[in-house]
Amino acid sequence: MKIAKIILNIVTLFFMGWALVESSKDEPNIWVQVIGVALFFYGMAMLMQKTPSNTRQQGPAEREFDAGIKKDLINQAKEEENNVK
Repeated sequence: MKIAKIILNIVTLFFMGWALVESSKDEPNIWVQVIGVALFFYGMAMLMQKTPSNTRQQGPAEREFDAGIKKDLINQAKEEENNVK
């Protein structure tokens, strides 16, 4: 499995380089560029799975409190809007 990941990384880098070279030609091969871009996005997706998220996990009480605060702020804004009219 680890060998397959290494081979995929090498193939991805190869196609990305080839796509870059093709883009500078007068008549570039569009399929090389499409494959290079697709592999680039696949590689970025795999990289994003490795990095942890910055969001903090909230407990049920925190989520309920935040939802209540948001509802109160929305209701307060509506009341202020009605008072202005």
